[in-house]
Amino acid sequence: MTAGESWSLLAETTLATTVAVLLVLALRRPVRHAFGAGVAYGLWAMVPLMILGVLLPAAVAPMFPAQGGAAQLLDAMTPSASLPDQGRYDFAWLIWVWASGAMTMAAILSWQQYRFMAGLGPLRRRPDGYYQSVATRGLPAVVGWWPRIVLPGDFVQRYSPLERELVLSHEHEHLRRGDLAASLVAVLLRCLFWFNPVMHTADRWFRHDQELACDAAVLRRFPHQRQSYARALLKTQLADQPLPLGCHWFGFHLAKERLAMLSRPSHSPARRLFGWFSVAMLVASAAATAWATQPGDPAAVPPGKLLLELAVKMGKEPVRDIRIVVVPGVPHEERFEYAGQSWDTRWTAVQLDDGTVDLATRLERNGEILAEPRIVLRDEASIRIGNETSTGDFHGLVIDLRVSAGAPPES
Repeated sequence: MTAGESWSLLAETTLATTVAVLLVLALRRPVRHAFGAGVAYGLWAMVPLMILGVLLPAAVAPMFPAQGGAAQLLDAMTPSASLPDQGRYDFAWLIWVWASGAMTMAAILSWQQYRFMAGLGPLRRRPDGYYQSVATRGLPAVVGWWPRIVLPGDFVQRYSPLERELVLSHEHEHLRRGDLAASLVAVLLRCLFWFNPVMHTADRWFRHDQELACDAAVLRRFPHQRQSYARALLKTQLADQPLPLGCHWFGFHLAKERLAMLSRPSHSPARRLFGWFSVAMLVASAAATAWATQPGDPAAVPPGKLLLELAVKMGKEPVRDIRIVVVPGVPHEERFEYAGQSWDTRWTAVQLDDGTVDLATRLERNGEILAEPRIVLRDEASIRIGNETSTGDFHGLVIDLRVSAGAPPES
């Protein structure tokens, strides 16, 4: 994959994740009120699944010319235009910037994880398999690559037996639901899309919904212990620092909403089932849309032949897209009408030993030869014939080229 293709893929996945997050943020509250916190938490599956939709192989696109047109011919187009040039923007430095940012974000999140774990002090393994810390804030919590439930140093003194059962049920619910794996996905997405503020906002609300969903699951198991669960929430000392890979008690605003949820009745199983079905259909539709909107990949290029893709524009106005399979060394002619003028193009491509392609072209307008550029390219190039204004705008003919080779012919 070239740097340009990598950058294009990053842009497509960024757009997909941004759309997914904004959609989830818009729906999470109404879905929670209608179907419950667990269903609302399920909305977050839309984010990685839309990325998957972008990454999956696109639909196969046919290789034949696509018709196109525009309103008028640009006045600046003249036969005495400047010579064609081969342009290929170098995206390599942008990929390095992105990679540096991703590594920096990974370092920041690793430091946050280290600070939280260091703040726990030495952990003592109890006979029941739990770990006990000398610290108290943010605990109990599920932490680490290999999940461990860490209890505060005053766990027995702070909570009553029933409250201890409820709190431990909450932590085991995190493990049962695989919430640490989901948190790891959130960490990876923040690293990959470190430049997108939407992703960092999403992390906060994702963890918020994660805790609410866990609370709701515990209350379904203990429907008559809402008051005891509320007392346990009030006794818990909230952490003052984030825990990237883990589930802990963090955030005053979250605690208020968790307490408020305890006063609302649980939704019926049938209502939750309908909510899950609706969310599953919505998430699947969003992922399918992300896949379907990707540009189609060309069908396989026959052995020994070349796929030539041309995007013809007048300035910034698209005129015609052409996708043709050519035999090396055999000229191929394309004709099209634009703004009352006849355009004839001729393309002859030859693949060289080093993998590059020698492309000779002839461009005619109304029977008059406009230019005969010759380009040696590996993947992409651009032909521009026209005038560039002082403001940087280009008026004239622009042809973006892309060449793909089939497998070598069998001997």
